[in-house]
Amino acid sequence: MQAENAKSSAGTRVDADSATSSGVKAAAPRFPRISPARIQPAGELGEALRAALLAEIDVALRECDGLASWEQPRRRRAVHEIRRALKRFRSGASLCKGAVDAVEVRAVQEEVRGTAERLSATRDRDVLIETIAGVCEVFPPTSRRSVQAIAVAVLAPEKATTASADWQQAAAILRSQLEGMRTRMLAADLRAVGPDGIADAIARRWRRARRSAAVPWNAEHLDSLHEVRKECQRIAAQLVLISRLGPRRQLETLAADLGSVVSKIGEDRDLGLLEGLLTERRAEFPDPRQVAEMLRQVHERRQRLLRSAYRRATKVLDLKAGAIRKLISTGRAGSRRG
Repeated sequence: MQAENAKSSAGTRVDADSATSSGVKAAAPRFPRISPARIQPAGELGEALRAALLAEIDVALRECDGLASWEQPRRRRAVHEIRRALKRFRSGASLCKGAVDAVEVRAVQEEVRGTAERLSATRDRDVLIETIAGVCEVFPPTSRRSVQAIAVAVLAPEKATTASADWQQAAAILRSQLEGMRTRMLAADLRAVGPDGIADAIARRWRRARRSAAVPWNAEHLDSLHEVRKECQRIAAQLVLISRLGPRRQLETLAADLGSVVSKIGEDRDLGLLEGLLTERRAEFPDPRQVAEMLRQVHERRQRLLRSAYRRATKVLDLKAGAIRKLISTGRAGSRRG
């Protein structure tokens, strides 16, 4: 299906090039207008959507081998990729008007979440170490390494890991669930899935994102900002999926803009974790001045991140939900005024 979309997209570019390079004079404007791509007709859309969702399940199934590995880095990557694939699957499945069992999808995601919690200590430690390294850049090179080492030793000590046999059992359970979900996805009746229903579903989520974003963008409203991040993340996944069924560059660009908002809010969350740990355990550091400098750096970075995220979110979410619906249905956005 992706190959067909690429072929169709390439054909559109070739036609546009030939229109400008042929010797025949046309009555059209100097730069001919190219009709925007549209979501496929309902008859084709269901099968295209099924193929896209099955592809995400297949990604998760392939990563189950990594989940059973005795190598911790490979297990960590596997959990990360499985969670991402199932998030994309859930976002796409929500467009299927009940044809996909949402309860089953959530059950598999809960299993993945439980599996991920076995790695949470390692994953959180990795993120924390990376965040500490970024904050310690403010110190001179001569003392940076020692300050970073002390901070890691105090805030991110080594923790025990789960036995390899437990991972193999978790991988077997998850693989069985994914295979069952794949079988039911193959049998699901997606004939009722249509372009209008997809456009309406994304437009509703877009309205929720706009409402969630109407909060003060500061560290005191992290729960609300988490909702903004979650909604933007889901919309971006849906737009990427729909752009593959189109395809449309505008949707891919919009998804990338939403992704940048998600990334900035996520980085602020990581800095918030470090700030809390520094405040809680500052007495364990040998030099209070170093802790004060790290806290100052964290505070300044969080302010910059939230300002940047707010500017980007305000610009992206300026589109009304009706304009998003029109963009998905016709390839053209309506009024940008919010």
